[in-house]
Amino acid sequence: MDRRTFLLGAGGAASALAGCADLDALGDSTVAERNLPKRPTDPTPESVAAYVAEYEEVRAHNRHARAGATEVTVEAVATFDHAAGGDSFATAQHAGTASYDDEGDRTIDEVTGRPVPYLVASDRTLRMPVERRRVGTDASDRPSNETTSPPLGVRLCNVSDEPREFAVTVIRRDAEQSHDADGGAVLSTAVGLGPERALELLAITDVRGTYRVTASMEDGGVTGQGRIDVGLPSADRGPNVDVIVDDGGVSAWHLPSFEGI
Repeated sequence: MDRRTFLLGAGGAASALAGCADLDALGDSTVAERNLPKRPTDPTPESVAAYVAEYEEVRAHNRHARAGATEVTVEAVATFDHAAGGDSFATAQHAGTASYDDEGDRTIDEVTGRPVPYLVASDRTLRMPVERRRVGTDASDRPSNETTSPPLGVRLCNVSDEPREFAVTVIRRDAEQSHDADGGAVLSTAVGLGPERALELLAITDVRGTYRVTASMEDGGVTGQGRIDVGLPSADRGPNVDVIVDDGGVSAWHLPSFEGI
């Protein structure tokens, strides 16, 4: 299924304050905290991307404000990923600088963050901490015309309030052309994921082809499964497949390209 991609920077899309230092009007030398944005009443791909970008920016700003920064300049971008059942998913990233005064000496620190997934629902906004694991093998011995970058990656998002256990498999569909000795089985692993957290399985393979990604989870004797086929090359980002686990089960989605900051 084709998915449209929406990439928005908080500085130009959501708030006139975005990307600017917000100094305390009372003359305090430290930066004042900012209010988090309100969730969009009309959760379109554009409004969700704009909201998530501003949320990520304000969150980073406030973290340094609480640490005593005298100036903070942060920008953020976000891409709408997909939506289902009233829930929207997006990816955001921020970058900038933060200045601190230490007994008259001014230091400027870089403010950087790696891409992070968000869930935006009618009653909550969830920013999921991400663990990243490189699970693939070195492909330097393969001809360059048979490989592609970025390689295949899978992001698992547990948006429930319970820990989950998954069995994740990746099989190359055109196995007769596979370089894998076991005839197309590229990855088979079991992973655990805490509540409201995400895990990225990265660099699974960079060999061009079509792959089937399957994630299975057992809950109360019932097995839920998300399955999707993805062609490589795919989206221009580390993970190009999303697996979502919520109280309703497991679903799998294609991820669009992400242009980081």
